[in-house]
Parts: sequence; C-alpha cells; structure tokens
Amino acid sequence: MKCKTGWFEKKVDERQEMDLLRVEHMSFWSMYWMLLAAMIIQIVFVEEGGRMIMGEWIVFMASSVLLVAGCIRKGVWNYQTRKIPGMKAYLRYSLVAMVVAGIPLGLLYGYKSAWGKRIGIWACIAGNMAGIFVVSIFAFMLVGALAKKREIKLAEQDIETEDEEER
Repeated sequence: MKCKTGWFEKKVDERQEMDLLRVEHMSFWSMYWMLLAAMIIQIVFVEEGGRMIMGEWIVFMASSVLLVAGCIRKGVWNYQTRKIPGMKAYLRYSLVAMVVAGIPLGLLYGYKSAWGKRIGIWACIAGNMAGIFVVSIFAFMLVGALAKKREIKLAEQDIETEDEEER
C-alpha cells in the first residue's frame, strides 16, 4: 500500500512560507502572553484561583520549555545576533523578573494567605523577590551554559562543512 505523498508536499513558495512564519510567530507570542495574563487574573481575582489554573500552567510551562529547547538546539536567540547573553544580561533579566513577579506575588500571598498575615506583607514581598531572583539567575545560568556548549558544537560543524566544501 502506498502512502499519498501529495498530503505533505510543499505547495507555497518562500515568500508565502515567510508570511506564514510571521503569522505563526505573532500568534504564538499573543497566546503566550494572554495565557500568562489569564493565569495572573485568575490567581488575583478569583477565589481559589490558584487551584483552577493547573491546565493553563501545564500548557504555559510546556510551551516555555519547548521554546527554550528549540532556541538551544538551533543556536539562535533573537533576530539581531546569534550570541548567547552573558552574566550581565542574566543579572538584569533576573532583577526584572524579581521586581515584576516578586512584588505582586508577595502582595498576593501577604493579603490572601494566613501564613502571609502572620509574617507580614513586607516579609512576603522580600521573600518572593529573593526566591524569584535566585531561581531565575540559576535558570539563566544553566540554560546559558547549555546554549554555549551547543553554540560551540554548531561552530565546529560549520567549520567542518566549510572544509568539506573547499575540497
């Protein structure tokens, strides 16, 4: 029995493919940030909202892991450069994550949880900020080390293919 190859053959030219990739790119990032916003709104405004977001959290984290894994595999991080950010950028990104996520989560836990009411709102804010900073800097350093290894491997492959082409 033969498989129908017509189902999988490419029927668009390069320009149309680039247009499709742009649409997919914008759609993915729109979905990603709207999903994060929906989770935050549910946690803050819906009573017992933290228990209701398990499905959204799984989808959000799966797409995040796939995105980072794809970037590491391909050795590409943004449109401007192929280089992986360094320690300065990791610190900057971690500080931003600490402020953007630590303060709202600290306020949320400080007001809503009994544990937060016992230790105080400022302690909740400080604890969340410190925890988010430590986790994010560790994650950036780990992913950066993996990406640098991959970048070295890709550079070696590029050199080997150039040598083969010269022969």
